[in-house]
Order: sequence, then structure tokens, then C-alpha cells
Amino acid sequence: MDARSSNNRPMHLYSSPDFEYVPQGRVIMIYGLNPHKMNCEKIFNLLCLYGNIEKIKFMKSMPDAAMVEMGDEFSVERAITHLNSVEMFGKKLNLCVSKQASIVPSQSYELVDGTDSYKEFTNSRNNRFTNPGQAAKNRIQPPSNVLHFFNAPPCVTEEIFQEVCEDCELKAFRTFKTFTGKSDRSLSGLLEWETKSDAVEALTVLNHYQMKNTSGPYPYTLKLCFSTMSHA
Repeated sequence: MDARSSNNRPMHLYSSPDFEYVPQGRVIMIYGLNPHKMNCEKIFNLLCLYGNIEKIKFMKSMPDAAMVEMGDEFSVERAITHLNSVEMFGKKLNLCVSKQASIVPSQSYELVDGTDSYKEFTNSRNNRFTNPGQAAKNRIQPPSNVLHFFNAPPCVTEEIFQEVCEDCELKAFRTFKTFTGKSDRSLSGLLEWETKSDAVEALTVLNHYQMKNTSGPYPYTLKLCFSTMSHA
């Protein structure tokens, strides 16, 4: 869904033949966050689908707002195009380009859940656009009620996934489907929720969730993205 111009540069959703959108900056302002449900990690889990993330900072004077510094301007455009007006945790997100060129680190404070209000992700192994080969594997999709999961333990079951959702206080999904023949070292498949908001909340919480590895000392890092399929 990434519209492109003749010179392969992303264009704005409302571009016309005589007007090409020029990205304005690498920092996004996000309003409409539920301060009782969100933190830096959860914002990362959602926005990492659209580009690399370098820094995230909550606004102390506005508990429902945060700033996100992306790796480039086009990542900002993708995130705003796909996530603006999305509803999650009872609130509607409002994303726009910040006037600030970058996030200036400042003294962090404690969020409602006890985590820090500022975090750097430049060197995070969970960034998905670190090189052209890795970036090409990402399918830029708008939020939907179906999530594609991958890098799950090969022995994971529908019951285990439902238990994880219950433990994380998420709504139960209604359909579970696995893909066969991909790999015997990990499992991939689809999870379908009743509504798009339910799926967005699940991705925000469960993306990069550490799942127990019954055959080794290191856990599996579950990875999620929005699916191209309308049903699981």
C-alpha cells in the first residue's frame, strides 16, 4: 500500500500528478495514548512495523502523548498514513509530524506501569529495517483484525496462545491457524480477533513477547505484524 512516484520515492496518500509530498521530519507526535496501558516498549512494538525507531519519549505535561524519532522521514510518513485515527485501549490515536528535528534526551520519570518515560532503540535487534535485505521482507500493511505471527516455539498450541492473552489481559482471539512446511525450528501462522482494535492491542502487547523454549535455555521472541489476509 506504499504509493510510489516514478523515481521510487514514497508519495503522500493524497499526492496528485503535479504535487509530490516531501516528508517534513523524523519525529512523530502521538496523541491519544492510554497512559494506563502504554509505555515505550509498546509504542515500539506498534511503530516498528513501519520503520526503524531510534528514541521514544513520553510527555510529562501530557500523559496521553509521546514523541517517536524514526530512522528516516519515509518511515514517519508510513506510520502516520497507517496508524492515524486507529482506536486502541478505548482511545483514538492522532499522529502528526513534530516540529522538532530530533528528540533531546532529558531526565526521565516513571510511567504508570513503573517503566521509564524515555528509551533509546537505535541498537535494538527488533528493528526490522536495518538493511535493504531485511527491509524488503516487511509487508507494509494497515492495521487489521488478523495478525501474522512468526518465530513462535514449534510446540506452541492454540491453548498456550489463549493463556498468554489471558495473562496479558487481552481479549481472546477467535481463530488460530498455523502454516506447515515453513520450518521445523519455529512456528508461524495467523491469529484473528473479533475487531481491529482488539488485534492492534494484542500486537502492541505481544509483539516481541518472550515465549518459553522447552528444548533450550533461550526463549523465543514472538514476532507479529498485520496480515494481508482478511480472515485466518
